[in-house]
Amino acid sequence: MASGERSDVQPGRSRSACGNVFDAIGHPAVIFDPEHGIVAANRAVEKAAGLTEAEMLGRKCYEIFHGKGVTAPPAGCPMERLLASNRMETVEMEMEAFGGIYLVSCTPVFDEAGRLDKVIHISTDITDRKRAEQALRESEERYRIVADYSADWDFWLAPDGGLLYVSLACRDITGYSREEFHADPALNMRIIHPDDRPLIERHNEEALRSVYPLSLEFRIVTREGEVRWVTHVCQPVFDSGGEFRGRRASNRDITDLKRVEAENRRLNAELERRVAERTAQLEAANRELESFSYSVSHDLRAPLRHVTGFTNILLEDCGEQLDETGLDCLMRVARATRRMEELIDALLNLSRYTRKEMAFEPVDLSAMAREIAAELAKADPARTVMFAIREGLTVHGDAGLLRVVMENLLGNAWKYTGRVAEATIEFGREERAGKVVYFVRDNGAGFDMAYAGKLFSAFQRLHGSDEFEGTGIGLATVRRIIGRHGGEVWADAAPERGATFSFTLPHGSAPREDAGRPR
Repeated sequence: MASGERSDVQPGRSRSACGNVFDAIGHPAVIFDPEHGIVAANRAVEKAAGLTEAEMLGRKCYEIFHGKGVTAPPAGCPMERLLASNRMETVEMEMEAFGGIYLVSCTPVFDEAGRLDKVIHISTDITDRKRAEQALRESEERYRIVADYSADWDFWLAPDGGLLYVSLACRDITGYSREEFHADPALNMRIIHPDDRPLIERHNEEALRSVYPLSLEFRIVTREGEVRWVTHVCQPVFDSGGEFRGRRASNRDITDLKRVEAENRRLNAELERRVAERTAQLEAANRELESFSYSVSHDLRAPLRHVTGFTNILLEDCGEQLDETGLDCLMRVARATRRMEELIDALLNLSRYTRKEMAFEPVDLSAMAREIAAELAKADPARTVMFAIREGLTVHGDAGLLRVVMENLLGNAWKYTGRVAEATIEFGREERAGKVVYFVRDNGAGFDMAYAGKLFSAFQRLHGSDEFEGTGIGLATVRRIIGRHGGEVWADAAPERGATFSFTLPHGSAPREDAGRPR
């Protein structure tokens, strides 16, 4: 600025003397005279300081920019540095001003003699930028702390592919330190198992085009030469402005998991082999059982028929010649052969029910129970038995086999209520522990629960044949059929207080809510 123009910026000059250009500067700016203090101030500094230009004229810059009560320039103040050193170039530094952070710039202006005449003091508000930088540093520090303590091998690649960060766990997984990864970025690819490198190359090409996370599994070769499996997840990183900041990736060591998977595959293969062997053995046993059943059906029945035939001949031809003891012996032989035939039939039926191929379909157990009840009543019309059968009990199962179950359970209830004056038999459904349970309940002879373990075994009876007839095969048949349906069967009873036989059918459907009442 020429010396002849010096009077234009003396204290007290009008705002028009500085011109519109100075006022148009958007940042707080003053012109400072080393002898007279501030000689001009723009509108931006008036707004930031809350003072008029007249109130600022003649004062020191630090009094205006750094707040009331400041009696000395802050350490490193660029104005003081410029004045003290008579520097020829602009001095800049970041400082606190007007309650924020500003980039303070002091530019010297010299007169024609080369002496310092004025200083243009401009402050640019960088508070938001500095806060954003601080937040970013804190965020990156938090990420670094979390990643450093992670057991995963994490890293961050810059947009140009350079390595920005790698976590400490890289040493535990790869055997190489983070310093080695930073010093040699190509190490990331060299440790990939040779057979998996084409996979990684295709993955990297796909990752360049994808804005979504990608994952895959591959093998690495550690410093010690050990082959390890890792699961790799990578995704692009963008800042708040949507600018691409590179890719973040995480690798987790899954070597132990892969070993467990391999062991499971081996065990499953072994199990399948054993199942195949056991299935073959079972098929062989079934063939032997079929052969045995054939022998029972033919080879054992022939001698029984002979015994029965000769017994009848003796009774017809020689019955009058036998005394009472002889006749009783023949009658016992006849009864024994008949019972033997019944047992053979029961065993054959049990075998047939066990081997019969099942055909699942909807089965109306309520209708089935009514039919069986009618048959029982028709076979013994002298008895009066009250049946309470709940309507709408439909299940999914083999109709033929389930009829055998119902015939045995209802038939037993009919048999063991034979000595009760007012016999009652109930068929229904209830829920126990969240399971649908079907039951047949009677008020007949019952039994001692101490012997309940014998109920469902073949030929095990809790009542003598002189009390109630039977072969002891019926409940064993029920258990096998229910078991083939995936269910369970059990009993509750007390002597002379009746019995309840309950069973479940996992494939059974619950009855309709509007199912009718027992009748």
